[in-house]
Amino acid sequence: MPLPLLTIAIPVLHSSGAWIASTGAAGYIAGTLSSTWIGAFVLGNSALLGSLGLISAAGIFGATGSLAALTSGAALSVGSALTAVGLGGLASSLGIAPVATFLGLTPAGWAVAGTSLVIASTLGFYFTRKTMRRINEEREKGGLGPISMSQIVKEVRLLEEQSLEAILKRLSFELDGFQLSDDQKEVSVDGQVFSVHRLKYVVNADGSEELVFVTRAGRKKRVLLIKPASNPDGQPA
Repeated sequence: MPLPLLTIAIPVLHSSGAWIASTGAAGYIAGTLSSTWIGAFVLGNSALLGSLGLISAAGIFGATGSLAALTSGAALSVGSALTAVGLGGLASSLGIAPVATFLGLTPAGWAVAGTSLVIASTLGFYFTRKTMRRINEEREKGGLGPISMSQIVKEVRLLEEQSLEAILKRLSFELDGFQLSDDQKEVSVDGQVFSVHRLKYVVNADGSEELVFVTRAGRKKRVLLIKPASNPDGQPA
């Protein structure tokens, strides 16, 4: 697969005590402040992680530290269902992130998820010894232990899984025909059953948001339209 021309953004401690992604000489990357190291890493490297199928809009939303908001009383009291406003609208209404920033961070190249071998070889191109040394130097400054490339991938996958699970629980609360299994491995949508590990949350270029099923061939099938596209006046298309 062609390698995107990207530089690994490295999380560094912010003056607030949180983590923020940085590319060194270019300084901090706007919109990447997070309470966790992995959150800042995902926000700073969303394009690369998305192109490898490791992250979707679900994981990016989770990286902002907003998972608890999906089930909190505050989120439910804003009067807007997730199926009406989508993740971008929810993030904006809760003051988590400007909707434009959130949508701008949504990756578009996740659809054909690479195999573990492709992921490892591609990341190996970027995660040089120098890069890993810098990553671990900054982690040490923040009181964190050293981490390897494989451990980073594992943490990214876990964040995506936890984020999607929180979203699926919210949707099952809102919709009668939507149900997440007790073991959280399957979703039933109007009687059709889908494996959770093949589901992705997508924000499209027209502003619509949907839950899709990714086939083994890398094709996507819409499972649920969560938020329809909007006209220029902000009304649903």
